[in-house]
Amino acid sequence: MRPLSGALWLAAYTALSLFGLFRLKTSRPGLNAGFAVGFAAYALGFLLWLRILKLLPLSVAFPMAAGALMLGTQLVGAVRLGEPLTLAKGIGVALILGGIILLRATGVPR
Repeated sequence: MRPLSGALWLAAYTALSLFGLFRLKTSRPGLNAGFAVGFAAYALGFLLWLRILKLLPLSVAFPMAAGALMLGTQLVGAVRLGEPLTLAKGIGVALILGGIILLRATGVPR
């Protein structure tokens, strides 16, 4: 069986981190099940991040991960939390997406 590519590890990291952040944001104050699930997902995302650092150059991995999290938090904020997606945010998201596409095209091993 072929090992997962760096891009798939980044996608899994982003999904887990976004889910964890969402659960942490929407949980009741204090220690409770929602907080615990969010914390666990975010911690698992961190473990995936350690794996990503072994697969990809830091100069590629960090901008892609940070950009993907920025895109994802804008999407989750707008869709799940009702936060406004302004024109300025939309332009920023488009620029970040363009940067991720350029990094993927030039720097991520397949």
